[in-house]
Amino acid sequence: MLCYCALFPKDYEFKKEDLILLWMTENFTHYGQHSRTPEVVCQQYFNDLLSRSFFQQPDVNKEVFVMHDLLHDLAKYVGGGLYFRWELGQTEKVQKITRHFSVEFKYKNYFDGFGTLCNTERLRTFVSNANNRHYYQWSWVMKMSIHELFSKFKFIRILSMSRYSNLLEFELPDSIGNLEYLRSLDLSHTAIKRLNEKICLLSHLLILKLNSYRCLEELPSNLHLLTNLCRLELMLTKVRKMPPYLGKIKNLKVVMSSFNVDDDIQQLRELNLEGSLSIKGLQNVENSLDALEADLKNKTHLVALTLQWQRNQNSIDSKKEEDVIENLQPSGNLKELSIFGYGGKRFPNWLLDNSLWNMVSLKLTGCQYCQLLPPLGLLPFLKVLEIRKLDGIVSIDGDFHGNNSCSFKSLETLEFSHMCQWEEWECQAVIGAFPCLRKLSITNCPKLKGQLPEKVVS
Repeated sequence: MLCYCALFPKDYEFKKEDLILLWMTENFTHYGQHSRTPEVVCQQYFNDLLSRSFFQQPDVNKEVFVMHDLLHDLAKYVGGGLYFRWELGQTEKVQKITRHFSVEFKYKNYFDGFGTLCNTERLRTFVSNANNRHYYQWSWVMKMSIHELFSKFKFIRILSMSRYSNLLEFELPDSIGNLEYLRSLDLSHTAIKRLNEKICLLSHLLILKLNSYRCLEELPSNLHLLTNLCRLELMLTKVRKMPPYLGKIKNLKVVMSSFNVDDDIQQLRELNLEGSLSIKGLQNVENSLDALEADLKNKTHLVALTLQWQRNQNSIDSKKEEDVIENLQPSGNLKELSIFGYGGKRFPNWLLDNSLWNMVSLKLTGCQYCQLLPPLGLLPFLKVLEIRKLDGIVSIDGDFHGNNSCSFKSLETLEFSHMCQWEEWECQAVIGAFPCLRKLSITNCPKLKGQLPEKVVS
């Protein structure tokens, strides 16, 4: 498993989940003998290697890891010719025994092929690696067509065409369906708008990455035929409609950055969502029961959520918006929540009764009709709180602190801005609040007068 890291350049910053996904697709874990899922087994392997300093975390605030140079040399030595990493200007030739091949790019590079020594039919891995410092600036091209490349891969398991600049709009050929052993496919950051239905023939596919800079618009209607798929990534795409029956894929996790509501928010019900999600256009939800059907409360792998209304209509049905947001109650595992443009007069009960016990970040923006803030001081792990453009707030009192003698005990950053009607912060009874506060910002609150809580000015 460690040898696989020889495919990365030295000092390469990788995410834990990316390496785990590679291990899973190569079936290194032999997880059939375990009662746990393959992902859990790989997590344990990674943590064991981390505890033994095989991997290091340069910055604890960033979820990236590196391998020590000496251990990288060891991995390369042990891997021998099986693992080969090509970089621009390299004179070393690919060997016939090579099974795992990576290409390192720093800027816009040209890959001229494998050479005559490489037995491409026996390759199991073909991946492209970015230079981390220029991740958003690079792409790559090659002299052979994508169809010719696919024809060389008879037994390929892992294929990454990420940032391949010649993969344009509708150019994914039918030959993609011939890669019958493929388990991981990465087509991220290409110009593809729609995928060929032939991709649904890849019966062994476990991982499909389709992240893009708002290029991808449509998914194949028969994507549910990929019954072994366990991870689908759709970050920053323009996909507005999910294919039917995805919920029938037993172990599938979907990672998507945003979901735009036209009139069918119920599409979210089937999806086992992971990571972060922004739900936009909530003013388009006609029936509040449709929001309940989205079943956010059971999305236990969703850790960050944004709920967004666009305020472009003349009239606002406050009662309907209150019902909609009430029915969008997230899982108690949620750590980050942002609410934008909400038009109700009160915040939902699940925010008032502190159901989101694990929350560390909360942002309330443009909720202009709400007149009372929730008792946020009772959230034990809340570190960041930003409140902006709540025009209905005139006074903040002890309810905001939860009427607790030790409120906001983890809060480090507190920001109020553009609170045009806010006049006073009643804080005489507040004692022992904000023990960890590092930053307080109050801007564009023209009517605010009187005292601030003792701790925030001490």
